[in-house]
Amino acid sequence: MEEVTDAIEQAAAELCQGYQVEQLYALRVGMRRLRSMLKPIDSTRARRLRKAWSGFATVTNRARDWDVFLLASRELLTPGQFTAFERRHCNDFGACQEAVVELVRSGHWRRHLSDWRQYLQHPDGSAHESALAADPLGQALTRARNALATALALDSDRAWHKLRIAVKEVRYQAESEVRDTAMEPERSELLEHCKFLQALLGRWHDCIVQLQMLEEFEQAPEHAVLKSSIEQLRAERLAGIEGTVSGHPLFETTGSS
Repeated sequence: MEEVTDAIEQAAAELCQGYQVEQLYALRVGMRRLRSMLKPIDSTRARRLRKAWSGFATVTNRARDWDVFLLASRELLTPGQFTAFERRHCNDFGACQEAVVELVRSGHWRRHLSDWRQYLQHPDGSAHESALAADPLGQALTRARNALATALALDSDRAWHKLRIAVKEVRYQAESEVRDTAMEPERSELLEHCKFLQALLGRWHDCIVQLQMLEEFEQAPEHAVLKSSIEQLRAERLAGIEGTVSGHPLFETTGSS
């Protein structure tokens, strides 16, 4: 956890100097990892800190959505259309970026980091034992397999999104496991499976978010072009996911994982 925390603080320090897409991404990945590590710990203190990390992540959501949307729009629109789109929404994404910078400069953020560092120095002994006994990676795998069954049965955006979150949790739990040389090949294989599926599900989810954002905007020529292109991408990416997950090694109930 200390290594992840160091990465978070480094990203936050860079963001204090001004908004940077790469540093926001690093900040968000770090916060997600800490939340996953805290999830199996059954203590009031751990739950409170996990909730705080979740709250900070929520502040950054819209900025990250815009980062991805602008990148996609540059690829899907002509240069002239993209210029019009960027000009039309510069205040929207600018405000989201400013919110991130204000967050990492705030006293609330500094107090939370201080509180978190104290927790790392003096964690709850009983909570630590509980986390070890709970087999967090095994539980995360079970949740991912259940999420897959639900997604295949319901075939809804909500169900596929829950699978995406479950796969992320498996990955972060696997990354946080104490290294065992004998088990390292199996752990590495599990991580590769997670990264592959996370990429597929993430690209699909980007389409969902972007279509939702387009629904919030006033009608414009470039919006219509984007909606048509993104709807097609959404269908193609979901079909790719459905063709991949059934029988995928990550969801086998027996085997090395």
